[in-house]
Amino acid sequence: MKETILLTGPPLNGRDEYTEKALKLAKNEGFQYYHVFEYLKEVGREKGVKITRKNVLDFAISHPDLMNDIRDEAFKRIKDEIENSEKSFHLVSTPALFRWGSGSVLGFTLSNLKLLKPSRVIIMLDDILSVRRRVIHDKEWFERFGNEKENIKLTTLVMWREDAINHVKTLVHELNKEGIQVRYVLHFGIRHPPQTFIDLIFHEKEKPLVYLSYPMTGHEEEYYHRVRDFYEKLSKYFTVLDPGALDDWWIVAEYDAQVEENPEIQRIKIKNIFDGEEVEELDREDIEQATDILRRQLVERDFNLVDVSKAIAVYHYAPGVSAGVISEMAEAYRTLGAIYLYYPFKKRPSPFMEFYGMQNPSRRTMFKDEDEMIQAMVEEKEYWTKA
Repeated sequence: MKETILLTGPPLNGRDEYTEKALKLAKNEGFQYYHVFEYLKEVGREKGVKITRKNVLDFAISHPDLMNDIRDEAFKRIKDEIENSEKSFHLVSTPALFRWGSGSVLGFTLSNLKLLKPSRVIIMLDDILSVRRRVIHDKEWFERFGNEKENIKLTTLVMWREDAINHVKTLVHELNKEGIQVRYVLHFGIRHPPQTFIDLIFHEKEKPLVYLSYPMTGHEEEYYHRVRDFYEKLSKYFTVLDPGALDDWWIVAEYDAQVEENPEIQRIKIKNIFDGEEVEELDREDIEQATDILRRQLVERDFNLVDVSKAIAVYHYAPGVSAGVISEMAEAYRTLGAIYLYYPFKKRPSPFMEFYGMQNPSRRTMFKDEDEMIQAMVEEKEYWTKA
């Protein structure tokens, strides 16, 4: 049976680079990868238009009707190739929405998605500072910002993410209303190991989706090593979604720390912890504006990961109560996801954590040994994947 999966998201979030790298790990998988931009260039040439990364936005804004025709024809050709293919998985990759200057350019419309009928939509996302650095190191895009770092505002990049997600949500809602069922929309951080992406795309039945919940801030390095080791052990059996794979919180934390130390500070120094040790100086007002949106996006992203998962594995190797973990457990409880809690301390957990962590009195779901918890999840997988 054929399945079409839409890979999308904001521009310059590393979608194609990450996907192409991950797909090199795919072995004996029957898949085809469609980069929509390559089809746009092909159709454009046939219509006498040279479409490049440098001119595509200006062309689309100044010639919207022609660009719509080119895009529609590109999707039609992809659909024809899918129908004539014997492959099982068809991955279609394109940005969701460009907002630039006085206009915006759609990566796809409702009619394009009605043609493709994707069963899953995966929004590929990177942390906001890495997106900024990607803009700086991309010649065409850096020119768009006047070759000036100061012109690349975090607020702009955060709104790129906001626009992309809202565009996808709106169109998927319309698709579902028309009877074309999209199983889920997933906000996927590209800091996940490539094998997680392979499991997500090709092995979801054998390795169902599990959300890893854990207190994320204010811990020693040893704590995070334990979380990573647990993630790797859990990933042998499940497709594990990690909220830390899209982490903008360290920017907010660094901002808070520097403002607390010097309330008059106007330039905030931020080290990019993912892509080297380079330190950026950013405008305080820009970070403040971006932070208001980032905080909300963080909550919405984590709840999205919980909602698409069949189970939530809580790794609470911290005696203090985490408001984020409690909220994620409550969300899983609301959506009927299975909840497993690792809590190794003699002291009782909070009554709310205990309530959610012991949701099913007929079987054990709260553990002091992490390996026992994983074993229980494996043995009970058939039970909670059918729920």
